[in-house]
Amino acid sequence: MISVIKAIAQAENKSRSQNIRWGIKEPGASGKSKLYRRGCYGYTKDKERKLIVDTTEAEVVEADFQIVPKRKSVIGIVDELGRRQIKSPSGKDKWCKKTIDHMLSNEKYAGDVILLKNSNSEFNYLAKENHPAIISKETFKAVELEKRRRSNVVQGENGNQRKSEKYSSKKKSQNSLLKIKIYKDE
Repeated sequence: MISVIKAIAQAENKSRSQNIRWGIKEPGASGKSKLYRRGCYGYTKDKERKLIVDTTEAEVVEADFQIVPKRKSVIGIVDELGRRQIKSPSGKDKWCKKTIDHMLSNEKYAGDVILLKNSNSEFNYLAKENHPAIISKETFKAVELEKRRRSNVVQGENGNQRKSEKYSSKKKSQNSLLKIKIYKDE
């Protein structure tokens, strides 16, 4: 009896999960999803609920994206924001590393929105130039490239694997700086 109840509950959860995914996917495909207008640090909403740039917060976002290619780590950004006494989005004196990392990975700052980016969905929906950009697409790509270079995880034959060496922001590789410079010039 318990096994039957568990099986029914599991089937119900799976059905609910599919319904939720469909509820996100369908408006995303038609371009009518409210998630395209979901706010984040650096943006506010106007009377029509569209994203507009918050100039004060946008300066912080721009500065964070400029710091990474200059060889500073996420911890370096946290320290810099603390030194400048800039409060986190939640109003705390110290920024969380995860908040900075998420900010640096969020294409929304370049004006685009991707729905279902981190899910197991077979589709992702991209709305290009959905709202005003705070940073250029080139800057966003350069930061993504630098983050990938610094990452301690690589894609191997057996899935994700750790590198044998850890990244150190103290090491300066002329080769990696050259790659970013070439990328920006393209």
